[in-house]
Amino acid sequence: MEINRLKTFLSVANNGSFKAAAEKLFLSPRAVSKQMDQIENELGVELFDRKKNSTHLNSTGKQFIVTAQDIVNTYNDALTKIQTSDQQETEKLRIGFSSLNQTIILENIVANFTKSHPHIQLELKEESGKRLLSLLQRQELDSAVTPFYNLTENHFDFENLNMLKLAEDELEVGVSRNNPLSNNDQIDLTEIKDMKILYYSSSESAYLKEVFLNKFGQYLAPEQISRVSSLEQRDMLVAANNGVGFYPSPFSSKEKVQNPMIKFLPITNDDVNKYYASALLYNKNEKNPSLLKLISSLDK
Repeated sequence: MEINRLKTFLSVANNGSFKAAAEKLFLSPRAVSKQMDQIENELGVELFDRKKNSTHLNSTGKQFIVTAQDIVNTYNDALTKIQTSDQQETEKLRIGFSSLNQTIILENIVANFTKSHPHIQLELKEESGKRLLSLLQRQELDSAVTPFYNLTENHFDFENLNMLKLAEDELEVGVSRNNPLSNNDQIDLTEIKDMKILYYSSSESAYLKEVFLNKFGQYLAPEQISRVSSLEQRDMLVAANNGVGFYPSPFSSKEKVQNPMIKFLPITNDDVNKYYASALLYNKNEKNPSLLKLISSLDK
């Protein structure tokens, strides 16, 4: 599939319309529409609901975003690798991370490590947890910092990976200070059985929804759990008492500063899996000397 068409498709998805994508890409709306027709013809499915005055992604189109992004990212990674293959080899460490929360831990690791090893060149990449594991398994990343939930049914294959836990504790419930529940110091999950549960994902992924159902399914219904497209949107809705969220307690001090209108409550239920960890993942057979130095420094 022609890579520029996929990039145009992602621009349409991100900007909301053919016209907005055309302006971003310096194309005509007609050219954008033609490229989308070509993608649909190649796939043999419709990706858009086309009406007289508007065009929107349909459910198939929303699902295709993840695949298109993965193809474009893989292409860009391969192109970068080809373009830099003739450059002089230097010690390099490629680290991925999956969310803004992980940057809190990663910043401390990177700051301390580069202070001791200033000659090592760092490459940082933000991706979804699923794509990070794929990049690790293809050895396109040396390591990744990502959440680990210790699920009874893992959606990811950790068999060939080592894990170094950087911070671990439990998930808490964040509620608006305008909600009477904020008068409590802890929470029972039965108290949120009729409330909307909000989670953040940059793509049309239901992974965190599946995580919460795996952990708290006896107290939550699938229809309660809704995705939002940014952390800021989730936090704003929780602060406005339009839902609640699950927050990792290792980051509670940062969350309290950033979200003063949210109260973070420990979960009292003993029959659920509240576990959360921020973990460094890397291949068991990893031989990159820079990564081995990093691991050695973290093990001390």
